[in-house]
Amino acid sequence: MESNSWIGLGAAFLCLAFVFIDQSSKDGGLETLQTETMRIHDEAMKDMADMNRVGRALKKELGNLDSLAPRRDTIRQVLGQMKKAEEDMYNWMRNYAPPENEPAEKAKRYLQDQKQKIEQNQRDMKAALEAGQKLQQQ
Repeated sequence: MESNSWIGLGAAFLCLAFVFIDQSSKDGGLETLQTETMRIHDEAMKDMADMNRVGRALKKELGNLDSLAPRRDTIRQVLGQMKKAEEDMYNWMRNYAPPENEPAEKAKRYLQDQKQKIEQNQRDMKAALEAGQKLQQQ
């Protein structure tokens, strides 16, 4: 590529960067915060799909175990952890409402709170998934 092409690409990149920085400063970073919150939610939904797949396998195993098998209690505990993480996700989705027509500071506090909640839910989901995967390996 010629030197002029690189200069042109660099200038275009800088223009785009300024546009995004300018937009972010206008809305106080609200759009960025909302986008990040939804990105975390989307990742957590993928984790939930994996968690549910592992959960189904554990339920099947539970049905095949002897009623006195000590492993039953461990599987039930992990399934309970999975159920709680899933219920928390559905509660978060039911209660989440993007702040519209709210003062910027109030909207920012709301989005920060929602981001924190969905991050915690994602951590809970990953922990339940890992516990289930570990059980499957035993």
